Amino acid sequence: MGRRRSIYVGVLLASILFGSLGTVYARQEVRWARIDMLNTEVDDTVYLPSRTWLRAASLGYLPFASDLVFMSTHAYVIRHLYSDQIFRWLERYVDAAIDLDPDNPEIYYWASRVVRYGQIVDEAIILRSNAFAESAISRFPDDARFYEHLGFNKYFELRQIYTERERQLAAQLERQENPEERDLLLDRLTKTRLRRYEFEGSALQDYTVAAMLPSSRVDKLFLLNLYVKQDERAAAAEMVKAVYADAPASVREQFELRLKEIDQSELASQLSARQKQRESHMPYVPEDLYQMLGSSHESRVPADWNHLGQVYTQALDSLKQREAADGSVGTKGTSND
Repeated sequence: MGRRRSIYVGVLLASILFGSLGTVYARQEVRWARIDMLNTEVDDTVYLPSRTWLRAASLGYLPFASDLVFMSTHAYVIRHLYSDQIFRWLERYVDAAIDLDPDNPEIYYWASRVVRYGQIVDEAIILRSNAFAESAISRFPDDARFYEHLGFNKYFELRQIYTERERQLAAQLERQENPEERDLLLDRLTKTRLRRYEFEGSALQDYTVAAMLPSSRVDKLFLLNLYVKQDERAAAAEMVKAVYADAPASVREQFELRLKEIDQSELASQLSARQKQRESHMPYVPEDLYQMLGSSHESRVPADWNHLGQVYTQALDSLKQREAADGSVGTKGTSND
């Protein structure tokens, strides 16, 4: 009995030992494979049927077929995200999914973001990302997410890239003594600076459009600061006038302070006075609707309902006088005939 127990214990210990060694070896093998995948470009063969075949195979269920292609696109991106981070065929997958269901904005938005994942974000990557967002805007012009995406890419990515290039060219220009080389560097520096200005202005436009749309998540104070940084004070004042009505009370106070800082104290006083006027005349009406109704005295709800009856009586009297005048004209015309 004791001998049998010793054999069992020995077998158990041997199993534990070999199992531990196998686990360690398997983990090390996975680690080696992962290192190999990171250092090796995965060149895969992608086959997607033609547009006609995909539509025929969907049997009319185009959104469902688009979802299947979209799932394949996810699998493709995940496989390359943990290998070489090169999404060579991403556009082809996305175009196939969009062709089957062009009314799904999530495909565009997902593609515009995922193309930047897992790699060094350079100008080529940002331009690919912008291409997805720009194609989405042509289909969904009222979706604020795509304008925000473009504004972010242009201002915080492309602008930074061109700012660094501008700094490097300026440093080279200081060290260069050859007149011909200096002229070439100066020309490149000028073009780079103009390109940066173009991205800054375009980003400002994209952020402004996004801020005006109902589904916007753009911080209005952030947008105001962008205008001020670009020395667009008049445009900043117009932007505040456009978004002031929908802003919370705390943001309105910040708007008024910033307007005073950029020499727009009169506009800040007007906006504040209009808000107080609305609170005293029509506190139950939203600010944007109050702007359409106006702020004249006769648009207010009367404090005394007898006054409303007097207005109604005056309106009836006016109508009777008008009918009497019309009748007298008709009588005169008949008698002349």
